[in-house]
Amino acid sequence: MKLIDFPKSLPDDFTEQHFVDLINQVIDLKQITSLSERERSILYSGAQYLADYILLAQEAMGEVEVNNGRPVIGYDGPFIPTILQRPDGVEADFAALENFGVGEGEKYFGEDDA
Repeated sequence: MKLIDFPKSLPDDFTEQHFVDLINQVIDLKQITSLSERERSILYSGAQYLADYILLAQEAMGEVEVNNGRPVIGYDGPFIPTILQRPDGVEADFAALENFGVGEGEKYFGEDDA
């Protein structure tokens, strides 16, 4: 599957596992830890570029919500507890490298009421 087909293939009522299963059809997530530091850095740059490009497209289409003057960016995938995302004072837990974030949100924030 090509990345552009990923959002077209994900149903409205998807689970975290379904999300991961489909993204794994685009890129083998397990291989990321096997990349060299340079390769991971370049892959991260590519993903960040893509995120920025998508955000600009959303802004151009009037799809970015603003709350109190700050953009609110939606995210529907599993929680990955990175150094930028973990709550303050919480030690790193690298389980998401194996479970791809499935169930991680509940560990940090409790049950999802959605």
